[in-house]
Amino acid sequence: MITSRIYKLSAAAIVIFALALIVTFLNSFTFSTDPSGHASFISRAQQKSSPGIRVNVSALGARESQQIFGENLAGGALSFAANRARDEFFLKEQIASILPPHSKTTGFVYGVLDAGVKYAHIVITGHNRLETFDFALSVPGPAFVGTNIRADTVYPGNKIENLELGSLRTTFAKQACCTTNSDGTRDGDPLNLVIVESKQDPIVPFIARDWHLARQLDVASAIETARAFIFRDEFLTSPVSPLYVFGRKEDVVVQKARSTINERVHARLWLTPYTFEGRRVWIGQVSRDIGVRLTDQTWNLTTHKIAPDVDFDRAYLLQDLLMSGFVERYGYVDGVGAAPPSAPRTNLTGDPYYTDGLRAVIFLSNQTTPLGDTDRLPWEVPPPPREEAH
Repeated sequence: MITSRIYKLSAAAIVIFALALIVTFLNSFTFSTDPSGHASFISRAQQKSSPGIRVNVSALGARESQQIFGENLAGGALSFAANRARDEFFLKEQIASILPPHSKTTGFVYGVLDAGVKYAHIVITGHNRLETFDFALSVPGPAFVGTNIRADTVYPGNKIENLELGSLRTTFAKQACCTTNSDGTRDGDPLNLVIVESKQDPIVPFIARDWHLARQLDVASAIETARAFIFRDEFLTSPVSPLYVFGRKEDVVVQKARSTINERVHARLWLTPYTFEGRRVWIGQVSRDIGVRLTDQTWNLTTHKIAPDVDFDRAYLLQDLLMSGFVERYGYVDGVGAAPPSAPRTNLTGDPYYTDGLRAVIFLSNQTTPLGDTDRLPWEVPPPPREEAH
């Protein structure tokens, strides 16, 4: 009986495999590309330049790549059959590695698919010259938190105050300690982060270190979250539950996922009504998720549990940005309020956390700065690690 059942299952598997081979074989004869889609990504290309050099770059979405290359590149469903036409097409469309003087070239660079934003680091070298260009490229696809955030739409009719270094320190030491719920009646996760952006795209340092934008929380992203949770899979752009500062939900969410959806480090950021040297300033919270659990506090009935040592996560984000090279200086200010491990506070879903009560203030730079040249401001100093934290 058992032998017969195994035989039938094996036979069924062989039939399915044979059908898959037939479909793949037939697919190799129907390879076709559609260059009409070029206009969509060419029109949104970003441009940067230096004397004598101009670079235009764009990132393709999953549908665009399938249309142009005739393959589901995002899903990895390439034909197993040898096909010279495919090989020749991919090689033809690849950008040349050598560019003669006073000329131009166009083509594709093949890499992994990123969702939301893709980081591109372009290096052009020549005789006694090296130029670098950094891009944060939008990738067509689902809606993400943090696109097109502008002060005139967030604070219509309000004057944006430009701060000096000293006033920036005192201003952000007086900000609210924590995020809140929607009506502002309960405190949530601590606001332990301030970002002073550079004059270039502020997302570049994060994307350069494999942080991703978060999907907007909707039915589609909730279903994908549930799927990743059930199958213990990663979800690089999984949504976050909304928290509130200035009476509104987070403006931007960046996160660095780990091997499963249960674990990630994420930072929520809110644009403030302040600038420093004309550069926008964000306040936020960073924490580390260590699990997913059911809750009646959110409409999708699930939430992440955060690790209690939020200062560790604050240090992790600072270290990661320092490693990107895009930090010119940093320091710490008061404002969160200390909570020792012996008397932790809790966030909106009841997760305990403890903290030294400081906010990290990170000033991003327009270009990479050697780690040894990064200034640490003589402001507040975090205390040494506590024995109980170990």
